[in-house]
Amino acid sequence: MLTAQSLLAWTVMSIGLVLLPGPDTMLVAGHAARRGLKAGMAAIGGIQLGGLFYMALCGFGFLSVLNAVPGLFMAVKIAGAIYLAWLGLSMLRGAVKPSPASEAPKLRIGGSPFTQGFISTVLNPKVAIFFLAALPQFVGTGPAAPFQGMLLIAIVYALGFVWCALLAVLATKAGRKVGQSSAMRWFEGAMGVGFFGLAGRLALARNI
Repeated sequence: MLTAQSLLAWTVMSIGLVLLPGPDTMLVAGHAARRGLKAGMAAIGGIQLGGLFYMALCGFGFLSVLNAVPGLFMAVKIAGAIYLAWLGLSMLRGAVKPSPASEAPKLRIGGSPFTQGFISTVLNPKVAIFFLAALPQFVGTGPAAPFQGMLLIAIVYALGFVWCALLAVLATKAGRKVGQSSAMRWFEGAMGVGFFGLAGRLALARNI
């Protein structure tokens, strides 16, 4: 059963989770810096839709299936790692071959910012594994557990929205200052390497 103390503890833990760098923060920062606030917010929208996806899985009791079926976990893990590596490759290509100054920066590989945000969230089984490991400690296993779990997941993504929106604003301002300069190319290259690193971590992840 949820209490005020458990809600506070979950919120504090959620803040730490949100502030931990991951695909979502990198996507938002990258799109906002390269393509402006609108693109950054679109990525946030996709991430939030991914959060609703996990809330639905929790509400219908399907979240545990990912851990119960090792083959399914492996398939999602591989797909997620490949997708993150693909995004990293696209950013590295953009850093090596930047768009002409007369063209708006584009990142076509992997879909629109909204699509990238959604897919990268859904194809990250580590998110589901975190919820599987943490939620039972706060909501138990009673009949109300799925709905309480949905509430706790909503808290994570609400905090994530606030943090990512702030990040998008800051990245947009920074992107306007550097424009098409070499600093932006270095930033995009660093983001690409970061996505490759995240892909490697995901590929080595184990279920609980």
